[in-house]
Amino acid sequence: MSTKRDIAIKMTAAALLPALWAATFSSAQAQAPRTPRTYNSTVTHTGPAGNTLTRQSSLTTNGQGGVTSNSTWTGPKGNIATAQQSGQYNAATKTYTGGGTFTGPNGQQSTFNTTVQGNGAGGYTRTTTVTGPNGKTATTTGQGQYNAAAGTLNQSRTTTYPNGQTSGESRSVSVPAQQPPSN
Repeated sequence: MSTKRDIAIKMTAAALLPALWAATFSSAQAQAPRTPRTYNSTVTHTGPAGNTLTRQSSLTTNGQGGVTSNSTWTGPKGNIATAQQSGQYNAATKTYTGGGTFTGPNGQQSTFNTTVQGNGAGGYTRTTTVTGPNGKTATTTGQGQYNAAAGTLNQSRTTTYPNGQTSGESRSVSVPAQQPPSN
């Protein structure tokens, strides 16, 4: 896979994370309308040569399962890439659907669409399709399952690239048990 395509896929994945986090958070809190909120973050990555990449993100919820997100990446040479996305969580079907646009430093655009389906027992399936500026698509399918007794989140995903090649990843993440608040 080319480096540019790899970077574009990673940046698109980074753009999707805030919305997926909001969908996951919303699913746990889906019983009642929530207060609309806005979350902002700035993250700076420094590479081995001292080059930096900064991501500024803003995520806004509407209190009823809707989310919008905007992210801007500024590279070491001042190049800028942006992503805008929106989505909606449906508590009745435990489904998040969303999509958006990624614009690279050269002005070319890619689009992405995601569907996350919760199973009500701590698990989910997810499908994301990215369509590049040349019309070629890459699709990632995955699933995850939270095991409360073990305190682990097990995830796996497979990505199919425009040339038909695939890559996969599996991981298990330890999730610390929530402690009751101290008085």
